[in-house]
Amino acid sequence: TVENLFDAATPAVVQITALVERTDRFTLNPIEVPAGTGSGFVWDKQGHVVTNYHVIRGAQGAQVGLTARDGTTTKYAAELVGYNPDKDVAVLKVDTGIKGATPIQIGSSKGLRVGATTLAIGNPFGLDHTLTVGVVSGLGREVQSPSGRPITNVIQTDAAINPGNS
Repeated sequence: TVENLFDAATPAVVQITALVERTDRFTLNPIEVPAGTGSGFVWDKQGHVVTNYHVIRGAQGAQVGLTARDGTTTKYAAELVGYNPDKDVAVLKVDTGIKGATPIQIGSSKGLRVGATTLAIGNPFGLDHTLTVGVVSGLGREVQSPSGRPITNVIQTDAAINPGNS
């Protein structure tokens, strides 16, 4: 069921906060301040997290937040370890690992058909554990990457993707 899929995937979904360095007006010391947010997912138990490149583009640091079922959020410092702006993908690393997180179960789009049910789980508008449901609206679409190059063979869905769901 949709409820079971949501329950299974939610422990892998994290909130990403991109950080930029600014100068504190009073102390003139450098401080990190939030510059944007998005969603990501835990790739493995070694602390790798996958997100979109546009979420962390231009950031000097990142923070990964995992919200437990009881509503408490634990935040971890993360380092950018890889990215490809042409594919709008980035990989962050939390050195300590992410306690309570489960790596996402990787699926396959082989055999996917228009009309199949889609789920979008993320943190739109900074709200945790949000789910929208839709269908596969089209296959083989093309979108433009942050670098201006085309990303081909994209799956189109009508599930609501709001700011922060990236």
